[in-house]
Amino acid sequence: MDWISPEQWTAFGAEGTDAHRLANGRGGWLDRYGDWILWSGAEPPQVEGLREEVMGRYGFSPRGWLGRVLVKRAIDQKPAMLLAGENPGEIMVRENGIAYLVEPAAGYSSGLFLDQRANRQWVAAFGAKRMLNLFAYTCSFTVCAAAAGAETCSVDSARSVLGRGRANLETNGIDPAGGHRFLVDDATKVVPRLVKRGEKFDLIVLDPPTFGRAAGNVFRIEKNLPDLVSQCFGLLEPGGCLLVSCNYSEWGKKDLQNLCREAVAGAPYSMEHGERPPEIPHGAVSCRIRKER
Repeated sequence: MDWISPEQWTAFGAEGTDAHRLANGRGGWLDRYGDWILWSGAEPPQVEGLREEVMGRYGFSPRGWLGRVLVKRAIDQKPAMLLAGENPGEIMVRENGIAYLVEPAAGYSSGLFLDQRANRQWVAAFGAKRMLNLFAYTCSFTVCAAAAGAETCSVDSARSVLGRGRANLETNGIDPAGGHRFLVDDATKVVPRLVKRGEKFDLIVLDPPTFGRAAGNVFRIEKNLPDLVSQCFGLLEPGGCLLVSCNYSEWGKKDLQNLCREAVAGAPYSMEHGERPPEIPHGAVSCRIRKER
């Protein structure tokens, strides 16, 4: 296993982060969620050996150990099994001092994608006034923007995850009714309506699934993302930014950037790649497109 250093562990604690990648191995990886550790990959290693390793490296004794065997399709992902200790249920974790409600034992995701930590930091530091979050899931990007003072609009086809988003705002002392909209709808239908109404945003986050269904429509990232990028770019204020992210296994960083360049061709823009936490070698790829004034 390739473990984070004790110095990195200490740095996470100092910055108010207790949800992060802990180690990468040949057959999978270990993630920390507060006082619980989740193994994702092939058959999990023996807990006793891991327990000694974690205590020896970090002086940390988790309350529980979970393991999930990864499958190819997210829809087929089963909840994690309790390997030792207590079952967490829903717990609160922190990342850079911001609190999130998560379920480490849940199937495809706990409610917080750890590979997006660097992009969430960027959103928090951007200083947006009006932010649009498409395919918002549990609204982690929304929370970061709202905590920095932005008005927000979060869109997702699943009512349950937007409910978790509202709870995440409340957990951080932010009133969900205070300048924050939550739209249970298909993002591909919402964006044209926003364009028609002439709405503008200085920050848009577009983080779609590879494949999804909403209101009878099918979303395929390789087919539908280019038009969505183009329309979102049109919703930006001059000087505003569009963060585009995806976890499509067929695409690398350059593939996504090339798609985005074609989608905004002819418009004045600049582009830079998004970031992934250094301890997570594989995960979402992203880019940031700024609409030049």
